[in-house]
Amino acid sequence: MSDATETRHEAIGAEAARPRPGVLIVFTEDHAAFPPIPVGIERAGTIGRDESATIVLDDSQASRVHVRLTPTDGGYQVEDLNSRNGSYVAAVRCTQPTLLAYGATLRLGRSLLLAVMDVESHRVSTDDDLGLIGAGNVAALRARIVEIAQRSEPALVEGQTGVGKERVSHALHAASGRSGPLLAVNCAALPKDLVEAELFGHAKGAFSGSDRARDGLFRSAAGGTLLLDEVGDLPLDAQAKLLRVLETSEVRAVGEDRAVRVDVRVVAATNAPLETRVQAGQFRADLFHRLAAWRLSVPQLREHAEDIPALVAHFEPAAAFSVEAMEALLGAEWPGNVRELKNVVRSAAASVAAAGGSHVQLAQLPDGLLPASPSRRTDDREADAVFRARLDTALRLREGNVAQVARDLAVGRPWLYSVLKRLAIDPATYRSR
Repeated sequence: MSDATETRHEAIGAEAARPRPGVLIVFTEDHAAFPPIPVGIERAGTIGRDESATIVLDDSQASRVHVRLTPTDGGYQVEDLNSRNGSYVAAVRCTQPTLLAYGATLRLGRSLLLAVMDVESHRVSTDDDLGLIGAGNVAALRARIVEIAQRSEPALVEGQTGVGKERVSHALHAASGRSGPLLAVNCAALPKDLVEAELFGHAKGAFSGSDRARDGLFRSAAGGTLLLDEVGDLPLDAQAKLLRVLETSEVRAVGEDRAVRVDVRVVAATNAPLETRVQAGQFRADLFHRLAAWRLSVPQLREHAEDIPALVAHFEPAAAFSVEAMEALLGAEWPGNVRELKNVVRSAAASVAAAGGSHVQLAQLPDGLLPASPSRRTDDREADAVFRARLDTALRLREGNVAQVARDLAVGRPWLYSVLKRLAIDPATYRSR
């Protein structure tokens, strides 16, 4: 395992809640670095394989004292110290002092480091039995899942396409202790005239072609969990009946007069903000508030790029990647998130296996892999505007209690403090006078 040593020059007993900038050692070509190894860097120091370096890197291809890192606004200034293999920031060789922005990669020898605003939120294990791989934001999400899993109220899982919303729903069910099954349905794929019959069941002869009775998904999931994926696509009349079921815990099948009581935990998932659909009159506000008793926000892959090597190893355990190929994966945009990464990794692994190679090289990755600029990953104006609005709502609801807001948003408290500072938001202004 890759190892890094922080010398006695590092601050001892620093307050855990204070954001602490630094780097994560996320990958070495020769051996695993899972979970990422966090190293706080709050003053100028050197990185290399020699014990004299401030941060000792276990990499035979790194120079004895490879680079100097100096904290600066937005990241670190990188100065290559005449290393034999060069230093690369975001895959570009440093020929002069270069800014390593938060969210960007630094390649030294066969190792990859990632600059982050807060290393403390990454001091967790990626090992768990819920099927969720990752540290940092994913670890905070995992903790939130465990916290609410055994509640009976509905949960709303939000996130872009491909981030793993169904995986989160499975984790919720696994941690719930419920004895019944987990059933899932894609609401967008349900024929409009059959939505109610699929969800609530129907009596024999209730409509043309119904030659036998069906229980429907709610009754079939009794004692377990029902995942309503893409819930925003439910027709309005079905939304009204779903709301009734959630309020009464009773289901009445199409063509039947008598309602049946059911014990089902409903988990709804959406890749589009339901608030937007509510404002457009496409989704009932009362149903939204009922479904959003608990909210889980699944981060985009570019928001936890440090987990990419672990995800790659999970998808293709037998495949080895060159440091240049892994650098490209960490620096990509990933509009399709984890699902896109999985497809790229499996295709690349198949290509190198067919060619009889030992490592996936840059040439085996698709030409259309879009590079993501570090500034977009850490200071995306559109994302900031969306998150600022959500923060404002959460802070008002919790009257400026940052710890509670962090739990509500399933993010680490140190990371949230750093974002509040960057966005110039003072939680004290939300507190009751």
